[in-house]
Amino acid sequence: MQSFSQHSDLKHDTKQADFAQNLMSQICGAHYLETTYRDTLDFQYEGLRLPKKHMTIGCIQYGANVAINISQLKSYSISLPLHGTQSLNIRGERHQSNEKQGLIVSNNDSQDLFIDKNCKKLQVVIPEKSMQLVLSDLLHRPIHEQIIFNPMMNLGIDQMVAAWWLNIQNFMLVKAQYKGFYGLNMFSEDYENFLIKTLLLSQENNFSNALRSLADSAEPIYIQKVKKFLIEHAQENITAEMILNVAGVSKSKLYEQFQHYYGTSPIAFLKKYRLQKIYQTLSIRQQQDFSISKLAYDWGFSHLSRFSQEYREEFGENPSETKAKSLFN
Repeated sequence: MQSFSQHSDLKHDTKQADFAQNLMSQICGAHYLETTYRDTLDFQYEGLRLPKKHMTIGCIQYGANVAINISQLKSYSISLPLHGTQSLNIRGERHQSNEKQGLIVSNNDSQDLFIDKNCKKLQVVIPEKSMQLVLSDLLHRPIHEQIIFNPMMNLGIDQMVAAWWLNIQNFMLVKAQYKGFYGLNMFSEDYENFLIKTLLLSQENNFSNALRSLADSAEPIYIQKVKKFLIEHAQENITAEMILNVAGVSKSKLYEQFQHYYGTSPIAFLKKYRLQKIYQTLSIRQQQDFSISKLAYDWGFSHLSRFSQEYREEFGENPSETKAKSLFN
């Protein structure tokens, strides 16, 4: 069985259900495939794994009626039939999916996905951690809770959802050009961030109210200036006095309004931003010999023991664990 490299062009076909199950478990997380045609499938998968947020975009068909039992994927499996149908059973409800109704399988309770033998579908897989990182950037605070989407994506009603799937279809049409493109590493993160952000903003989920509230608020110019300053100079030694000079307002006013818009103080925002950048670097710099200590110093952390503690509180793991996991992705 192939293990994923940093970005992989994937093309597989088989008649064996075990092979199909193992491959798809690598792509979207552990699940169990049930079918009476375990040795006579017409399974076909073609896709591309992007290197930054580790999204996988592909096209899949089983060629037989199959049932997939899913629990704790640690990723989001988002699909739209090009023809044929599928259905999702979750919490006693059955959701039907066809060319006008996509499905989102969130990392949630046990659920069953039924795919008919004529179903050929587009599939986008987004790791849970990648979804949380992008949502964290949008809401300007760390996200540790599960993001649960409305499982139904109605293309006939929601134009933004339809546009999202049109983008995926267009990507698949030119996939052959992307897989050998020397600039894939440079543009991939922008494209993956775009797809995840538009999904979060267009498809109803348990953070939609918070996203709408943030979109409706208008930040004062001095708050915008402070945020821009913190991000642009995040690797420099920034003091509270410097931040106040940039804001040009009293300390009490700045801290009150910054708390209102970002739920934290400017200094705490800066620390969280630095931790997020370190996490991203540790997650994507694969098979490279670099020092975690130097990376921490480069992002303004002079006390390594305190840095390790704050990192563990933010991400639930040590920096070395994040780096070690990236070597196998």
